[in-house]
Amino acid sequence: MAGSVSRRSVMLATGALLIAPSAFAQTGDLNFLIIGDWGSGSVEQHRVARAMGVVADRTAPQFIISTGDNFYPRGVGSVTDPQFRTSFEEVYAAPSLQAPWYVVLGNHDYEGSPGAEVAYSSRSSRWRMPARYWAQEMNVGEERATFYFLDTTPIARLGNAAAHVPLLGTSDEARTQLQWFEERLAADRAAWKIVVGHHPILSSGNHGEAPAVVERVKPLLERYGVQAYFNGHEHDLEHLVDRGVHYVCSGSGAASRQVVAVPQSQFAHAEVGFASCRLGADALSLRFHNGDAAIIYETQISRVRDV
Repeated sequence: MAGSVSRRSVMLATGALLIAPSAFAQTGDLNFLIIGDWGSGSVEQHRVARAMGVVADRTAPQFIISTGDNFYPRGVGSVTDPQFRTSFEEVYAAPSLQAPWYVVLGNHDYEGSPGAEVAYSSRSSRWRMPARYWAQEMNVGEERATFYFLDTTPIARLGNAAAHVPLLGTSDEARTQLQWFEERLAADRAAWKIVVGHHPILSSGNHGEAPAVVERVKPLLERYGVQAYFNGHEHDLEHLVDRGVHYVCSGSGAASRQVVAVPQSQFAHAEVGFASCRLGADALSLRFHNGDAAIIYETQISRVRDV
């Protein structure tokens, strides 16, 4: 049985596919989807992919964000790995899903070749991972938005003596990335700053927060005015708020696990699904959809942080 807790939510009957326009919708808004933890080849992955196609037919997303763990159980072996075809290209085949996919790495991707996922960007018309971490600037009407795509696995391994698979050299990589991230944030004057990573900073799920990511990334989000952090890793759908930052987990692209709400929870739900968003100059509209494309939660996030 799926468990959930919801505040300010809109619950619709299974199969209800009506998607009303956002109250903040304006010309120049950005529509996008968020999915994570998907590349298993399971029946549920295919179900969610069909639901994404239904929603994308109505919202026409300009891009899709993947929050990592793109290929189970051990990533891909090379740029020619057949999983790129069998778990990605052939699964998300709906015409409405042929937009760019901005992809970050998860811990399962590190079990294989992370570099192969970066290199696949040169072979696919929609797979976008130019590096293990990067920033993408976009126009939102007359405003600007910066999306930061982080590689959180090396950060999560900082000081983690219990890591069962040592990652050689990741300490230096993590510190270099964190320095880049803070310097880039400090100089960023965009109206919107949105960060994407695999590991959770707040969580109602099975794994819980990633302590090293909390220690090193959370203060930067709060200090430099980041409005939202998107993650996966937990196989559920969550919206949490703390110190003005909205934490959105979309990690149930192929499977779900039980959740237990924490004090910061606005919504926490154990069911396969994904998120759809509309980013405008003044607000971000967030919706969670289940595997039948029904809206199970809806809220608005203001550009001006309420700290």
